[in-house]
Amino acid sequence: MNTLQEIPKDQLDVFKENVTNWLKIDSDICELEKKIRVLKKQRKQDEKEVTQFMVKFNISDLNTNNGKIKCNARNTKKPLNKTNIRENLSKVIQDINSIDKAMELIINNREIVTTYKLTKPKKK
Repeated sequence: MNTLQEIPKDQLDVFKENVTNWLKIDSDICELEKKIRVLKKQRKQDEKEVTQFMVKFNISDLNTNNGKIKCNARNTKKPLNKTNIRENLSKVIQDINSIDKAMELIINNREIVTTYKLTKPKKK
């Protein structure tokens, strides 16, 4: 059984100060993240319009007062999902039961990593 241990006053004061500091920093971060979300949304819209213009008129580089801007094309692969994995396995493996077993192994045998993080419930 757990027995309650009395917390020394000096350690409790330091703990309370740390919690208060954490809460203030968390509040400051939340405010800044809201501003960042608004700015990123506007930047994304502007980027879309600028890149469309540059692609339309075949402009690859743009000199500005703040430096050079390049319009680069990048091809990326979509993330893996169950449908994609199943379709590709069926191209190699004909037996549906083998595909189902492979899918089960792939989905259920992923490594689990435990991390700890402080969170604050959202206000309603």
